[in-house]
Amino acid sequence: MIKTLSLLIVCLLSLTSMAQQYDVEWSGLERSKGRLIYLLPSDSNEFYALRWSGGQLFGTYQVSRHKDLKLVSSARLQLYANNSIANFEGARVIGGQFVVFLSDKHDGKNNLYMKRYDDDLKLIDQAILLASYDLDRNMGKGSFDIRMSSNKEFFAVVWEIKGKKDARNIYGFKIFDTQLNVINEGEYPVPFDRDLSKIHSHHISNSGDYFLALTEYEEKERKVFQRMRLKYKALHIFHIAEDGLLDYELDLGGKRVEAMAMTSNDSNVFILTGIYGEMEEQGVSGVFHQRVDLSTGKKLDEGFMEFEEDFITEGWSDRAVKRAERRADQGKGDPQLYNYQMREITILPDGSIVGTMEQYYVQVRSFSNVRTGQSSNTYYYYYNDIIAYKIGTDSKFGWVQKIRKSQVSANDGGPFSSYETFIDNGQVHFIFNDNVKNFDENGNFIDVDRLHVSNYGRKNNVVALASIDLETGETERKPFFGRTEIEALAVPKLFNVNYPEAHILLYAIWGKKEKIGFLNLNH
Repeated sequence: MIKTLSLLIVCLLSLTSMAQQYDVEWSGLERSKGRLIYLLPSDSNEFYALRWSGGQLFGTYQVSRHKDLKLVSSARLQLYANNSIANFEGARVIGGQFVVFLSDKHDGKNNLYMKRYDDDLKLIDQAILLASYDLDRNMGKGSFDIRMSSNKEFFAVVWEIKGKKDARNIYGFKIFDTQLNVINEGEYPVPFDRDLSKIHSHHISNSGDYFLALTEYEEKERKVFQRMRLKYKALHIFHIAEDGLLDYELDLGGKRVEAMAMTSNDSNVFILTGIYGEMEEQGVSGVFHQRVDLSTGKKLDEGFMEFEEDFITEGWSDRAVKRAERRADQGKGDPQLYNYQMREITILPDGSIVGTMEQYYVQVRSFSNVRTGQSSNTYYYYYNDIIAYKIGTDSKFGWVQKIRKSQVSANDGGPFSSYETFIDNGQVHFIFNDNVKNFDENGNFIDVDRLHVSNYGRKNNVVALASIDLETGETERKPFFGRTEIEALAVPKLFNVNYPEAHILLYAIWGKKEKIGFLNLNH
């Protein structure tokens, strides 16, 4: 049964009504046929769901096609390529078709194949060989990855092979359009010592250009029997075009890049943005951006925004603030933000930029049993505050805001933590699991020093919608829907924003049952 659920939470725990913003159309709560891996949008009202059915070691991949939130067809994936069992490397929707990527090692090579399926999930053709590289005893086994351009018109097969002993790491790529025509390809050794470099990310532009971000380190002095200590040296962006390889070294005036993301637009402008710190200090000092003209390789502009101390310490306990003040008085550095990761950057139609990041870290705590003498470890996964910022077309920072949240779980990887973000109707929005105690009886966010940790129980769980006005930077936070209201617990990590078709796929579970929702964007 399909039902329309207003995001207006009139019935949620006796909260009073508020202005309606979005509607979500939910499927019924149905028994899940396996653990959902991801949702893949196709047309405006169609999508695919990929699941793993079975235990950790033995099971099968199941795919289902849905239209108007109703199941249309399903199939079990056959993981065979070149007449042998192959490794599953992922699935995508390319050119309107559901495809699966498989890898197989034979004849001294590691090969990547693609299988295409029709609307009824019947196999169209046998495995198509897309890319391969030689297996060398002086090199590691390596691995494949699949990347797509934001307009979905190009995809790339990329691989990285770790070197052994004195051999340098190798990276390779092969770019295709949706008709499987090869646009560009290459394989290069990393031009730095394998222990003094690290590949961060790959990017495929909407014109099929390939970019790779790599951090170069230098070895710090070490004493005998100590492990090698690395010091940040530079961030390199490699642009591999038909006329050769361009190495663009990001110069931040002696600052250290802590985390970054890259994107490009249809005007041949490449954009880097992220967070930076001081070279001899830990932690994050602020956010930066640079724009580069791809046709000339020249820097067009750049900008920096250093976080103010009040912004850094917002939400800190009195004890943490006093400890930071003592460290500053002792000459050990000003208060810092730690463990932030870049999540997403978006170029708006007018050329301005919105960037988002999240504080994420894992703590391990050991416990000993006095009677047995045995010890055990518990892993705690923390997903905390979101930082968002806007860079205007004048290269200046318009605003920077912090969305406070506290999410923690143990020994599970944080399946219900983190957030989904989307831009619509002049605002950037964030959806995440929250605690109803963070709102008053009218659904207003209680901006207090002590934030309640997100709750996943039936009584206190609520999904929050936090919004920032793109022009003014003003923030608003309201309850969105709750576990009791939809009879399930939201899983934001499995949401999927589909801008071309103007909707978001939502996902929620309750025990062994699940439901999927459509959130239509206003634009």
